[in-house]
Amino acid sequence: MTAAVLTTAAASRRLLVHIAALPGRGSALSRQPALVRLETKIGRDFADRLVSALSDADRRR
Repeated sequence: MTAAVLTTAAASRRLLVHIAALPGRGSALSRQPALVRLETKIGRDFADRLVSALSDADRRR
């Protein structure tokens, strides 16, 4: 690896550490899965239809 790549990787890692330390930002490992959070916010039926529609759109590409 070149020095530039190593420097960029180190800077990216430091940035992620700082973001994780912000108030209200828990560890990504302690968060619920995205679908569960979406269902909580907009309701299970709508979340299921939304995810299904987005999945269908990805398959058509």
